[in-house]
Amino acid sequence: MEGDALGKVALRITRIVGDGGERVPVDQQAELLVHDGMVVTMDPQRRILNPGYVVVRDRKIVEVGAGVPSGYSATDRISASGAVVLPGIVNAHNHLDQCLYRGCSDEERQSRDILLRLAKGLTRDRARIAARLTLLEQVRHGITTTHESHWTHFHRDSTDGICDAIVESGMRAVVARSMCNNDLTPPEFCERPDDVIRDLDRLAAAYDDDRLQIISEPTTMMRCTADAIVAMRDWAAQHQKIWHVHLAQDRAELEDALKTVGCGSVQYALRLGVLGPEMLAAHCSGLLDEEVALLGEHGVRVAHCPLTIIRAGGLVPPIWDLERRGAIVGLGTDGSATNNGQNPWETMKLAVYMQRVRFSDRLLGSAEQALELATIKAARALGLDGQVGSLEPGKWADIAVIPLNQPHLSPEARLLNNLVYSGGSTYADAVIVAGRVLVRDGRSIVFDEADIIAQARRAQHEMINEAGLGTHIQLSRSWPSYS
Repeated sequence: MEGDALGKVALRITRIVGDGGERVPVDQQAELLVHDGMVVTMDPQRRILNPGYVVVRDRKIVEVGAGVPSGYSATDRISASGAVVLPGIVNAHNHLDQCLYRGCSDEERQSRDILLRLAKGLTRDRARIAARLTLLEQVRHGITTTHESHWTHFHRDSTDGICDAIVESGMRAVVARSMCNNDLTPPEFCERPDDVIRDLDRLAAAYDDDRLQIISEPTTMMRCTADAIVAMRDWAAQHQKIWHVHLAQDRAELEDALKTVGCGSVQYALRLGVLGPEMLAAHCSGLLDEEVALLGEHGVRVAHCPLTIIRAGGLVPPIWDLERRGAIVGLGTDGSATNNGQNPWETMKLAVYMQRVRFSDRLLGSAEQALELATIKAARALGLDGQVGSLEPGKWADIAVIPLNQPHLSPEARLLNNLVYSGGSTYADAVIVAGRVLVRDGRSIVFDEADIIAQARRAQHEMINEAGLGTHIQLSRSWPSYS
């Protein structure tokens, strides 16, 4: 890329109505042409095309090439001069409703109790409000696909609110309709497996399409009975889907498992016959040494959420060892109650640095490996790597365009390192899902951002007061405030 290109306005987006010239052959017609950018393909060869272009037709990528495209007639053209063009970021683990709990349980010993008190106020409408804000935050960072684990069903239709927001957003998602059913969870949040299966059938019939997939989830191995865990796995198998579980999520779960079932959570999953390549396991932090090999041998999909581990002072899973042994590892932000944000760039950076601390090796991992974990490998963890996660012909046109004229990304001699290690506040100028532009000039064209923020503030305020936490949750936990 020419040096003076970095000084240009990041994007110039124009709509071509027609040029009045000769009729363009069908195979040269396109819905969208992204051109003149630095294209990081994440294809099997990991090609970087500088400059390069991406051609979109019928919502899918039909060509990715180097240089200047010629002969195409495109309805939309995005000039990505002075920008990097990436496959949309894939978030392998999340809780979309939790932005309404953001900050409310930080440094609290009874954090789970506070969150459950708040969750009693999560109606379908509030779940939709929460998910809209989280999706907005994600798409602004360049995330196009997200996972969702929804496990609080005090209001039985709250999952519908989450799905409604996803449909509205235009983004892609894998939604795990979760459940708890043993005495470690308050009875008002416990459900019967048969009831949950009926709800899974209902949700799948209502929402499953090429952008949204409903899957099953027993919330954790320790908060569900054995029959519930097996029932959730069996529902997924019957529908040829993956299924989700929080597995060995922290030191406390490891201690609970050793005390109650006499082994680690991964070993317990093996005992139940549910450990396998269809399992998407979040966290895998509280592992016994021998359980690392088990996850690899059984090809388990692991959603690694480094910020949640740091926040809780938890154990760091050996993600490179898991990969070498055969596990599939992708990165997740986790929800805003246990991470506080939805920044995938921060997640990538800390994923690498935490491994270096654990193994006392300053050269362990790389920016390239981190970007893989947040794109093609996260897509693989969600079972979507044949559809998204890289810029290749035949895949959905899920694309993020990141402007390089941001101070923390300059100068760009080693751009990928800047993106991963300097990108704490990196935002996208354009985001596209299945050929549809969702973000232009750094702003959502789907959501009214000011309205979404105002609704979320109002919903959080109402839920805090309804939960009787109005005097406990203040601007600061320890400093006085005056009005």
